Amino acid sequence: MSVIGYTISLKKNPSARDLENKLQKEKIEKFCLKNSLELKEIYIEPEESRPDFRPELMKLLNNASGRNFSSIIVYNFDRLAEEEDIRNWIIEEFKKYRIQVYSVTETTFEESFKESEEKTRSIKQKVRELPSLPEVVNKVTQLVQDPKSSAADLSEVISQDSGLTSRVLKLVNSAYYGFPKQISSIQHAIMILGFTTIKGLVLSSSIFRIFSPKNTLVSSLDYVKFWKHSLLTAIVSKKIYKELFFEEDENIFSAAILHDIGKLILEQYDHNNYSNVLAEAPNQIYANQVLKAEQKYCEITHPTIGHVVAEGWNLPESLSDVIKYHHDPLKSEKYERLTAVVYLGNILSQLVIDAREFDPEVFDENIVTHIGTNEDELKAFFDDLQEESREMEDLESFFK
Repeated sequence: MSVIGYTISLKKNPSARDLENKLQKEKIEKFCLKNSLELKEIYIEPEESRPDFRPELMKLLNNASGRNFSSIIVYNFDRLAEEEDIRNWIIEEFKKYRIQVYSVTETTFEESFKESEEKTRSIKQKVRELPSLPEVVNKVTQLVQDPKSSAADLSEVISQDSGLTSRVLKLVNSAYYGFPKQISSIQHAIMILGFTTIKGLVLSSSIFRIFSPKNTLVSSLDYVKFWKHSLLTAIVSKKIYKELFFEEDENIFSAAILHDIGKLILEQYDHNNYSNVLAEAPNQIYANQVLKAEQKYCEITHPTIGHVVAEGWNLPESLSDVIKYHHDPLKSEKYERLTAVVYLGNILSQLVIDAREFDPEVFDENIVTHIGTNEDELKAFFDDLQEESREMEDLESFFK
């Protein structure tokens, strides 16, 4: 875990101030060494700092969204501010960016960190018991990535799985696509839907079936709503990508439709704790609240555990990267554009399903500007997706 330190002395005498900062620095370094934390840097407030003006701290807070550390270590919490309500506000502001503030003297960090690590290992161990992906998924992925493959080649592979064939045909013949004639062949469906969409549907259908509701489990998660959100996210993400960049990405549909797979894993492998998450943060639009609740009860978030599973299944790196960073796309080093588009698609889908009205305030302005779009364009995407959502029927039968 990468952390930074923060020290401040309000003593007016230069020698006394330097000595206090030095002592705080030494305590922070020992704390990090004891708990095997990677201390990247220690920020020291300058001489002009005052109780009501702490430039280094404000700089850290203002740049929290572009952070490259997960925690801040201080000597005492009162180093943040003398007033308790201001201290609490600062700590909560950092938490919005998934940055924890720990005190050398007031935090039992070692115990809580070890418990979190054990919980994470426990869930990962259970996830290792998951079955392998069906062979048809691997074959379809290979064919889609092969420029020499044809619709006939892909049709032959899919047709070997009668259940998958039925589900793909059911989707292409749904009210959403609205074709006047019944589509009866997989090859025809591939020509209509396209290779990237078919790949995403095959992949998601196979994976979602592995995590379909178990009869012995009283589900806290609304699976039908979850499936609809995933599909809508994929549809609008594909559209956004093409309209913004005038090209298609072969992984956009698959990455978007699987972005929330971690929620299915938490629901089935840490059910009781995840029930508490949904009770505390029922509105999925506010990602910070959801992630905070997941960390609180499950001690791991859905992007993190989803990424673990994606890597375990050897899914393409771009997919696992989107799953990991879809709430914080600017942290993605190799697939920032793809991840940022899925970030937008995810929120638009949630607005259509949950809010049913457009709200520009839920988007991170930095991400919207960075990707090269604006509020008017997002509103247009929302209107189109809302209309498409009304035409979707019988989604449950596609994913079962």
